Amino acid sequence: MSGSGGQHRLLLNDLRRYLNQRLEDGMTWYLDAGPVSATSPLAPAPVHPVSDPATPSRPATTTAAVQESLRSLSGRNTAGKDDFAKRCEAFVQETLARIDKSPPQVTQQDIFAVSVEQPKPRNRKQKSAALQTLAAEVAPCTQCQLYSNRTQTVFGVGSSDADLVFIGEAPGRDEDLQGEPFVGRAGQLLNEILKAIGFRRQDVYICNILKCRPPQNRDPEREEVESCEPYLKQQLEILEPKIICCLGRVAAQTLLGTRASLTSMRETIHFYAGIPVLVTFHPAALLRNPNWKRPTWEDVRKLRALYDALKELGSAQAGG
Repeated sequence: MSGSGGQHRLLLNDLRRYLNQRLEDGMTWYLDAGPVSATSPLAPAPVHPVSDPATPSRPATTTAAVQESLRSLSGRNTAGKDDFAKRCEAFVQETLARIDKSPPQVTQQDIFAVSVEQPKPRNRKQKSAALQTLAAEVAPCTQCQLYSNRTQTVFGVGSSDADLVFIGEAPGRDEDLQGEPFVGRAGQLLNEILKAIGFRRQDVYICNILKCRPPQNRDPEREEVESCEPYLKQQLEILEPKIICCLGRVAAQTLLGTRASLTSMRETIHFYAGIPVLVTFHPAALLRNPNWKRPTWEDVRKLRALYDALKELGSAQAGG
């Protein structure tokens, strides 16, 4: 655990370094008009802790690793830090605390229907094979009427061993033609977002709630979601991600079973089958409204901070 506090102390410096690198590379997609200091990002909306008793929670993880992570965060001197850095730290600390205090009411095994006939995939090769088998099952699906107008199903793409999963609402025209999620203009922007926080597309896993394109890219209907969600649950069961990022209102409302606004959902962390869920804007929305790029940049920096904290926590638990 001696390295835990040190890595935490470097976390926000690393995030600042990502920003500086993106500025140097000319990738300023996240900036609005006007000068912005790379060392003093604008402050995001305050994080308001909420009580979410209906949300499935992971088993209790009260361990020395969690407590040490919380102590290293809470005991740090915040003097001289910019406002966003403090909020980002508070967000990570709050999330770790919520994970630590979650009662063992619902586990992933309770939510995900684990087949007794098939052993649960554990390594990258087994997960990849399981995803390929599931994709082959999805390809001829006719459970809802969307199959009648599709070119092909759009299953998912990325690392079978990914700890971070991005979920959108449904495929668009380009995705329907190519059979891969987020490949149009919104997908190119998502790639830049990933790069800005130190990820490549192949490092994460990307999928949608629906596997077929709705007509005129309309919102998913209830019947369509009910038909497709079991496939999504199986994907997540195979992947076992440490964190999920919902892209857009529809994806977040559908996954979390809520009618809350995007603004309110962005203000706090959520849980799906015990997995932390962060909500941000859909990349397509950023193409329509550039003013949303700055809050998205703040969201994904929090995402990266939480990702690193959870990875570090997992390593500490494994070594403890």
